[in-house]
Amino acid sequence: MNTEIYNNLRKQIDNSAFTGWQRLFVELINLYNLHDDNQFLIQDLTLRCLERRGEFKQLHGLLNILISELGLFPYLDPDLMTSKDSIRMNIFKSPIAGDITFHLKQAEIYYRIVNGDNIVLSAPTSFGKSLVIDALISSEEYDNIVVVVPTIALMDELRKKFSKYKENYKIITQSSQEPATKNLYIYTQERVLECKNLERVDFFIIDEFYKLAPLNTSDYRSDRLNLAFHKLFKMCSRFYMLGPNINGLAEGIEDKLNCNFVKYDNYKTVVANEYRYIIREDGNDKEKDIDRDAHLVNILQKIGQNEQTLIYCKTPKRAASLVKKIMKLRENQEIRKGEFSDWLRETYHDDWSMADAVERGIACHHGRLPRVVSGYVVEAFNEKLINILVCTSTLIEGVNTNARSVIIYDDCIRGTTQLDSFTFNNISGRSGRMFEHFVGDIHVIGRKPSAELPWIDVPIVTQDDSASRPMLLSIIDELSTEQRASLSRYTTQQYVPITLLNKHLGVPPERIIKFAEALMEKCGAWNSIMAWTGKFPTSEQLRHLCNIMFDHFAISRMGGGCVKSKKQLFYRVLNIVNRKEDKDLIQSEYDFWSPRNAEYEIDDAVQSVFDFKRNLIGYNLPKIILAINDVQRLIFSRFNYRCGDYAAFAHSLEAMFLPPSIVALEEFGIPTRVAQKIYQISNVGEDATVDLILEQVRSHPGLYISKFDDFEKTLLNRAIQYL
Repeated sequence: MNTEIYNNLRKQIDNSAFTGWQRLFVELINLYNLHDDNQFLIQDLTLRCLERRGEFKQLHGLLNILISELGLFPYLDPDLMTSKDSIRMNIFKSPIAGDITFHLKQAEIYYRIVNGDNIVLSAPTSFGKSLVIDALISSEEYDNIVVVVPTIALMDELRKKFSKYKENYKIITQSSQEPATKNLYIYTQERVLECKNLERVDFFIIDEFYKLAPLNTSDYRSDRLNLAFHKLFKMCSRFYMLGPNINGLAEGIEDKLNCNFVKYDNYKTVVANEYRYIIREDGNDKEKDIDRDAHLVNILQKIGQNEQTLIYCKTPKRAASLVKKIMKLRENQEIRKGEFSDWLRETYHDDWSMADAVERGIACHHGRLPRVVSGYVVEAFNEKLINILVCTSTLIEGVNTNARSVIIYDDCIRGTTQLDSFTFNNISGRSGRMFEHFVGDIHVIGRKPSAELPWIDVPIVTQDDSASRPMLLSIIDELSTEQRASLSRYTTQQYVPITLLNKHLGVPPERIIKFAEALMEKCGAWNSIMAWTGKFPTSEQLRHLCNIMFDHFAISRMGGGCVKSKKQLFYRVLNIVNRKEDKDLIQSEYDFWSPRNAEYEIDDAVQSVFDFKRNLIGYNLPKIILAINDVQRLIFSRFNYRCGDYAAFAHSLEAMFLPPSIVALEEFGIPTRVAQKIYQISNVGEDATVDLILEQVRSHPGLYISKFDDFEKTLLNRAIQYL
């Protein structure tokens, strides 16, 4: 089939007045029988016919023929199957409970894996790559499986999705959880590296494997994913990696890893219509946003108020701003008061625009939101309680929704960096959904990235120029003499040993060395204020620690710039030590900044607090403090000074000065305030594990649910069904 024939047939199918279905199906079957290289175009047209299947019920038998021959077996009408179709359905039946059938290419991948192949799969979003993971777990071929995902949001989705296997596997998402006999670990790359209980792995999976290729020389997440892959591959040589369309793997990777790269560029189970909207090339961002907003208004008017729509923005701040713009378009819409909006106001702030937005069927989703909020928003969107979801790339990376339409509002991924083909394909791939929307709509405002597909390197394997020096430092014992020479700035310095640098992955080794150098110079002057131990430093000790972090570890660049000075860092950490509620933190932030900036709004304060708690308190600061701790112990002991010990403080800070299991429960959909009540009802000690708390809630749900208000009951009930 050539492009001209395809365009002509598609024009007929897209015409709402078209009725010549029998002739069209016969033509498609004849074109299929030519067996040329453009079968994917026939598949595209067949999926478009499925979208209108209600208009030609008497011809479903002809449609079934096409579906069967194309290998789209899940779409076969069971009432019209031939004996040949029935045989195919049995052959392509997956091991997943509930009569789940593979399509042709899924079956190929699954059987190649269970027969011993390591597969690196490149395919469109709608291919259904994760169904292969589901089938591998269901088969129980492997006792210990590790699934590595890029975001907490995707980790949460898979935990819920795979909770159906909890009778056969212990599902582990926290690095502190103790393993059982058979385990399904669902981790981010950071947790793979943190986990000390990962003693045996029989099979591992890396989702979005293209992130192994670094974006630049300081791509620390890529470094950690490479190191996670390295750790797992040393334990187990059996794996499956999946991701979007790419050209291929860098030369030599398939041989070194004993794997096969498999590429299905055009095998899809849903298709999309793409619409382009031009914005001015010249002008500043505000002027370009005028164009974007005008296009957005027109698109939303065409879509209508009740269609499930995802809108992509490049940053959380942009997402929040866009939500308010869309709210203005819906000023006259009926407001739907609900428990969720009331809870948002009570928990965070009365004037947070998110609460007003959800009453109009709008919400935003990004990586800095509290996990309970972001998790509930996705569920509410899929249940059609919310129908417009403005999001950043953290939702796009693998989390499934039921969106029919996707609007790409920003054509950048950050700053002025244009969307790459991976992110664009991931975003656009969210339009449409099997069995619900066979045809989705993608609206692209601005520039579309080049269609040229890249080659993906795995620098921990190739160890070429794309491999960062800190990453190579972590595997220094495996390097050649020449490669070791490239690390001389680390290996020849005398301040800290390589083992200490490698212990603190994620903290740039250059910064650790520079701090050690500064401490050597100030050793005598700083010892008295740094030689403290325990969970609670004095005010001056904490202030000094915050000064060190700000001066030596680039704190102002973290969390979207939510900390602008040493003084601010000190007071914000002190608020966490004093266990201030989020509502109080937000109000304090607003009270401080609003007199200094007339444009500062409650939403800005909300975002700043979320940024600080998620990025700094929940991740960066504890790691930096532990690195500082090891450096001061090393340097002070060299000069026979008394040493401090900040480990208890760092771990307490990461847990917001609450028992660690309380903070961990948030990832299971249980808010901190609810978790605190559960903890009190359970009557367990501070060192109670998250497994113990979960088991008590799972065993006696009624005991806990009765203690909460209506929305907290809703959240707890949702959480319990996946425990």
